[in-house]
Amino acid sequence: MTDHTEVLALQQRVQALEAEVQTAQQAARALFAEAPTPYLLLGAQGRIQYVNAVACGLLNRAPGALLERPLAQFLVPASQGSLEALLAQAARSGLRHWGEVQVLQPDDTPLDVLLEVNAQTPANPSPADAAWQFRVVLTEITAYKRAHAQLLDEVADQQERIEAHATRMRLLNQELGQVMKVFLKELHLPLARALNFLALARRTAQEPPVGSTPLAAAEQAVQQLLALAASIERYLRMRDMRIRLHTVNLNTVLQEVLKKLQPSLLDRDVRITADPLPTVQADARALFLILDEYLANAVKFTKQREQARIHVVVQEQDGEYFIGVQDNGAGFNMRQKDKLFQLFGRLHSSQTFEGTGVGLMTVSRCCQRFGARAWAEGKVDQGATFWFAWPKVPRVLD
Repeated sequence: MTDHTEVLALQQRVQALEAEVQTAQQAARALFAEAPTPYLLLGAQGRIQYVNAVACGLLNRAPGALLERPLAQFLVPASQGSLEALLAQAARSGLRHWGEVQVLQPDDTPLDVLLEVNAQTPANPSPADAAWQFRVVLTEITAYKRAHAQLLDEVADQQERIEAHATRMRLLNQELGQVMKVFLKELHLPLARALNFLALARRTAQEPPVGSTPLAAAEQAVQQLLALAASIERYLRMRDMRIRLHTVNLNTVLQEVLKKLQPSLLDRDVRITADPLPTVQADARALFLILDEYLANAVKFTKQREQARIHVVVQEQDGEYFIGVQDNGAGFNMRQKDKLFQLFGRLHSSQTFEGTGVGLMTVSRCCQRFGARAWAEGKVDQGATFWFAWPKVPRVLD
């Protein structure tokens, strides 16, 4: 009798638990059905086992048209393989995966949808569903895709405009360069004639060759114009120079520069020394231009010294060489150092030191074309060092 009572009690307990499970399942289904997010439940073969109301609205179909049918049936052909791969990945890893597909609406209009797939083993798998179910969250991204495509079109259009503007600026720059070259060429002859005429007039008038007299002052002004034209021509040649990288021995370049400087060293006590210079990857013309400008500057700004001392120094760094030209000349105030490499960036009076204010800017632009740098250090009346940092692996920037 006791055993029968216990069996009845156990049966009642099982029935109560089953009722609780059914109630919980009904509550879960109600939550699933009323959820504000589109949900699908797929079997192992990708067939729709359950779909909530929001998903029906998104797919624009009634539940009866969806249940027990493969989800792939409602996708465009190009997306069916993507769905299959997505389900396989989720089943293989047991993790959540995302993928984009296109859903075909009843009127055959494609709808862009993001699928979030989470694989799980059902509590009581049926033979048809093997051991996997897939919970799928659908998010419509048609508006996002349209906005993204529009943004890409705008970016492409903007890029096209930028390229067209860059092309126009390049052509205008080339045209300006050609105009400058023609202008300087045409300017040279009348300036040379004017210089000859002024020199002849000064000699005829028996004026002394000093700048305080009118004809001599005019002659000096024309000479400055000729020097300026020559500096600008040098800058234009540097800008248009076609770079050819090869192995260059800086010692050889220095010797060529010193040969050119010899006329300016006459009747002066100038001692020029140098550390052993490295062999680098460069264009010899560019290095000649830089050293020529630096050494010419050093010779010029030491002209008031009875004994001018100029030294070319080298400091090897990890990825570059620091090469400097030291002098014991007039120096400069470091608060004005940024002005040195600007166009017409003179720090000294043209009455004291001749020059055009173009040479150092030419050096700076030349260095930039190779990924190099140029700068200077100095103290007033205590000399200066003009540096350039040359990379061991130059990057030609045109």
